[in-house]
Amino acid sequence: MRASQRAASLLVWGLLAAFAMLQAVAWTLGPKPGVPWGVAQVITGWIIMVALALVATRRMDRLLAELTRNENAHQITKNDIEQLQMHNAMLETLARTVDVPLAFQSMAHRIARVVACDRVGLALLSDDGDEFHTYTARVNEARGSRPRPDVVFKAEGTAIGSVVKTRQPLIVEDTSIGAPDFLDMNVAHSSGFVSALVIPLVSNERAVGTLNVVSRQHAAFSRNHVDMLLPIAEILAMAHVAQRLQVASTKHATMAAITELTLSVSTEINSALQTIAGHCDLIERGYPDPGLHRDLDTIVQQAQRISALLDKMRIAANERLTEAAETIRAGGQL
Repeated sequence: MRASQRAASLLVWGLLAAFAMLQAVAWTLGPKPGVPWGVAQVITGWIIMVALALVATRRMDRLLAELTRNENAHQITKNDIEQLQMHNAMLETLARTVDVPLAFQSMAHRIARVVACDRVGLALLSDDGDEFHTYTARVNEARGSRPRPDVVFKAEGTAIGSVVKTRQPLIVEDTSIGAPDFLDMNVAHSSGFVSALVIPLVSNERAVGTLNVVSRQHAAFSRNHVDMLLPIAEILAMAHVAQRLQVASTKHATMAAITELTLSVSTEINSALQTIAGHCDLIERGYPDPGLHRDLDTIVQQAQRISALLDKMRIAANERLTEAAETIRAGGQL
């Protein structure tokens, strides 16, 4: 567009120059009118033409500037619509399933439309915080099957681990620089990816993983790309927390049912044991046979042993139920 405006300006001034040359030739070869009057006419004509050329050039500059602003506004609006469509599609996918890796796999090609890249990755922190389960999606493929972790990285000695610690995005212009220090950067560099962008998945000021994009071009990512991916990372973080809460809730419900059953059964068994012990005491008092007393003592000791085991089972079941409840409470704070 700028080239067209420049060509139009050159055309205006070129026509003006051509007219000047023709007038100069005509002035030189043609008959001369009265010098003062002729000069006045020429000067007046040139002033008018130059003024018109300036007006036309400035008008074209203003039109070009306005057109450029409109194009920029249109591009910004287009990008905003694309991101909103992306967010809506992700929310619809997550509404159908809480499986974050599966949702990520199906949405990878849309992420690549928002930020041009060669591959998209997702790294989810394990419950103990010691390692990452990473998932990789090729941007030109949309898979429907549940993905499995491609690589498991330890949290220490990786770029994704440092991003989770700082909760700050990381732009890597050249993976060869970070390859000696970070295992994941070394893997990316060995696979032919030159630049990378790592976005933390943060929910309530706690990082639970990272969203990663890589490119085979040098310095392919900028702060604008970070701003585009942050809302997507936030959606994935919330979905991952919701998935963990659902798993913990299911585990808590299962543990509650098992605990209730354990307590009920142990109570019945303990009641039966007390009945056995009571009858053994009555038999021991009614029959003074020493051999029978030894057998009765053995029965009572085993009953007491079973009762103690039931107490341990009840305590263990309550502890597991408490742990599951703590997991749900901790997940609710993410």
